[in-house]
Amino acid sequence: MSKKIARFEHAGTAERLDKLVTAALSQTSACSRSQVERWIEEGKVSVNGQVVTKPALKVDPSSLIEVEQPEERPVTMAALELPLEVLYEDEHLLVINKPSGLSMHPGAGNANHSLANAVVAHVGKKQAQVGEPGRPGIVHRLDKDTTGVVVVAKSTPVLAALSKQFAERAIVRRYKALVFTTPRAKRPVQQSDCGTVQAPVGRHPTDRKRMAVTDKGKPSVTKWSVVERFPYGTLVECALETGRTHQIRVHMSHIGCPVVGDRTYGDFSGLPVKLRQAADELGRQALHAATLSFIHPVTNETLLFQAKLPNDFEVLLQAFRHGMG
Repeated sequence: MSKKIARFEHAGTAERLDKLVTAALSQTSACSRSQVERWIEEGKVSVNGQVVTKPALKVDPSSLIEVEQPEERPVTMAALELPLEVLYEDEHLLVINKPSGLSMHPGAGNANHSLANAVVAHVGKKQAQVGEPGRPGIVHRLDKDTTGVVVVAKSTPVLAALSKQFAERAIVRRYKALVFTTPRAKRPVQQSDCGTVQAPVGRHPTDRKRMAVTDKGKPSVTKWSVVERFPYGTLVECALETGRTHQIRVHMSHIGCPVVGDRTYGDFSGLPVKLRQAADELGRQALHAATLSFIHPVTNETLLFQAKLPNDFEVLLQAFRHGMG
């Protein structure tokens, strides 16, 4: 079977290999930068005839780059008939207010119950062929228990264009989070109305299921601002400049203000009993993707979408407003 090889000559200034390959292939496919990094590490990319396995390698101008792309195979995905809260839809893309408890795409032990499966049911079986196998049109991701706005592409060119906007940080993403504070503590969100967390995020050195602030992590920036303060918590708005896995959860925990309900990264033993009970009733981290703005890849119109806080989040806020109860 013949291999699918993409060849192109780098004509600009010295640039990172992974960035060059992602930009070049985005013209014809919807590969992500993380996908390209994996191909490079697997030895599927060569520069001037030499296999390179370092994604960060700086490539000189006039270099010939060759990429061995994995064979694209038809993907069959089960359609999940699930009511979706559609914020916007046209022939090119779909914007959804994702509920909690729903993974973005199938995973181990969960082959058929995800947002991707629901999108296939909503749009049609052809949607399963858009983008990476098992992730039909998925442009960006929210954690399973995080609610809020997500955009899904209906075609490979639209997926490539939106992915490029995310890679170039042209997308506006703002989240609402209830973070833990105490009346006596002097934590950043109590000392100032706004701030920036700039700390690299990567895999935890000993627990691979968690992320952490680590010197080996990728550059990560989260800007936060106070929306409302309570005796034992603060409602903040977080704007992402980068999009690392669990970024907000890790960064807020890093500055001593973990997202309420996030047992992976926070210790909430300092909460009054009734507030701990209220957080337990929420059953997840109090994190919501409230705002998403991007440029429509076809019409060039700037689109802005907002999703109000879900009811269970509002109930939790009321409990914190009233204090210990």
